[in-house]
Amino acid sequence: MRTVVLVIGMALLLHTALVPLAIAENVLPKTHGALLDSVAGMVAADLLRGAPIPPGHAVRIATPLPGDTLGFLAQRMVEGLRQGGTEVRLVSTRATADAGMADDSPARARLDSTDLLLNLEVRSVGVSYVRAIRKFPAGVRGYQRLASMQVGATLVDPVSRQVLWAKTSSARATDMVRKGDLSYARSGSGNLDPVLPRGGGGTRLLEPLIVVGVVTGLVVLFYSNRN
Repeated sequence: MRTVVLVIGMALLLHTALVPLAIAENVLPKTHGALLDSVAGMVAADLLRGAPIPPGHAVRIATPLPGDTLGFLAQRMVEGLRQGGTEVRLVSTRATADAGMADDSPARARLDSTDLLLNLEVRSVGVSYVRAIRKFPAGVRGYQRLASMQVGATLVDPVSRQVLWAKTSSARATDMVRKGDLSYARSGSGNLDPVLPRGGGGTRLLEPLIVVGVVTGLVVLFYSNRN
């Protein structure tokens, strides 16, 4: 009787361990670009939190921002400022025109003496795989991924050269990318293609052999005790 309970218990344990993995197989991860965009949204929200824009002033942002190679932060800052009721004027450059971000209407394009200048600098940004996630009994299930960004911001009155406020913000997000989803994760993400950690391999042939061996051993144990 004790052997039967042991076999049932091991079967339930294997079922409990494998069912969540099977369910997770249907969930696709964010692409590198989408994950980094989420981090840019967190940074933009933090920079604008508790950093008031004096009423009656438009804000000028020169793009492309230093270090913001994919333009995620600039877009998020523009969205956040406009949602707060602030008029935003992008300094027209060839880069903004090519990206479809240039504000070309005469009323917005002219530089008003009351405009404030928001200087933004992306000091660090990137997506990387930090470690391999192992699976039982052997091999690699996936890789832990980290997206991070650190930004400095300064709001300046260009006429008086007064610094109205200066802030630094950083944010990060982590998740796991399954081994079979590595190609999908880097799709549509420009030059974002992080290197996998070394030693992240593992033999896939060994995994089913170990499982079969465990189950076979339990079955043999069960019938030997019956006899």
